Amino acid sequence: MTIPHNPPELIQPAHPDWLTAIRDRVQAAHNDPFFVTDCEGDLSVWRQSALTHVTRNSEGEITGWSTPPSYKVTDHILEIELDTWDPGEDPLDDQRRTDIHDLITARDHDRPRLLAHIDQLQQRLDRAEAALPGITQLAPGEPVKVIIYRTEHSEDLVPLGHYTNRDAARAHGEALAKHDTKQPGLTPGWIPDSGSPDAAEELSVFGPGEDDEDTTGYVVVPVTATSVYEPDAEAED
Repeated sequence: MTIPHNPPELIQPAHPDWLTAIRDRVQAAHNDPFFVTDCEGDLSVWRQSALTHVTRNSEGEITGWSTPPSYKVTDHILEIELDTWDPGEDPLDDQRRTDIHDLITARDHDRPRLLAHIDQLQQRLDRAEAALPGITQLAPGEPVKVIIYRTEHSEDLVPLGHYTNRDAARAHGEALAKHDTKQPGLTPGWIPDSGSPDAAEELSVFGPGEDDEDTTGYVVVPVTATSVYEPDAEAED
């Protein structure tokens, strides 16, 4: 498998609809968080915006509150009557308390953290793709194969540099050719060996006359690097 050489902006998928929907729900939860009260056997979930006399600690957590004397039906999200007043008295009530707290934690805390982690991973993928185009499109279970670009001179074929992208390899060749010729006003141009997008190419310089063209001997050669030894692939070559 050879990694496709599409520009990163062409192969990065758009966010799927389900991820966009999750982002919308997370934003709604951020704007309207819930709060769990557990008092005298009454386990309730309230919208924080409906609570009164709210006090918070330095981290923004609610430490004191009063339930409102009047409220909209949608302000009181859930109410469960437990058989016990305090945790540790009945396993079933404790499980119900845990389930409700877990649901609210997932809504108001876990989902934002997971989305932030997804964004961080996407940024890493974008950086990897910029460094090695196609690296993020590897198929699971297949060996890693990436194409790097070697700058060399056609006379001795000694590698002068290896790069993760063709532009950097070209820049190296152009700098060396400019140092060799020391002639101003020349325009560089890379001539591929064939019409293949993965063809090797040689640097020519044009000018200063209209028909002046000289080859420099500097070549950029695509090289496939793989993570495993494949005897069958070698035999085919």
